[in-house]
Amino acid sequence: MQKSREKACKLLASAAPFSLACAGALACYSLDPPAQPPQQNLLADPPPGSPASSVDPATIAPSTLTAAPPEEEHKKMVFDEAQAKGMLARAAGNAHTCVEVVPKDQPHGTGTVLVKFAGAGKSTSASIAAPFDNTPIGQCATRAFVGIIVSPFDGADVEMTYEVNLNPDPKKPEGKGKAPAKKK
Repeated sequence: MQKSREKACKLLASAAPFSLACAGALACYSLDPPAQPPQQNLLADPPPGSPASSVDPATIAPSTLTAAPPEEEHKKMVFDEAQAKGMLARAAGNAHTCVEVVPKDQPHGTGTVLVKFAGAGKSTSASIAAPFDNTPIGQCATRAFVGIIVSPFDGADVEMTYEVNLNPDPKKPEGKGKAPAKKK
């Protein structure tokens, strides 16, 4: 008798997940057709005695019937010069790394980059003044200034200039900042 009870318990335990799934499916299923929405147009005739029934639709001004667009859409989006200057400073830091990747015979110094921002919120072009124009270091530096993302704005493209440091970093004193070379 004990063995038959154990078998029955094991059988119920193994069938429990299947039973729960069937019960859940049956709970969601119904033989009744889905409820139909009311056939009456509730907007056509307001209930008698309501305030809306005493208003003549012809006397309502058209401007009160349409929703006013948000004020933000009416405002012109202006170019955020402070944000652009911050992004140019970041790009100048990236451009400074060009000093480390170009040959040592390249010109060094401070250069002026002219960057053009389009209304879509992205810098579309950059150029650098002499002596860096048409040099590998100048091309590397201008690439850092193309593709800068700022907030979109209305109106014509905006051009900004920015000074970039293309001087090599001063040499670090020996023994500081670098691990000593290992002797073999």
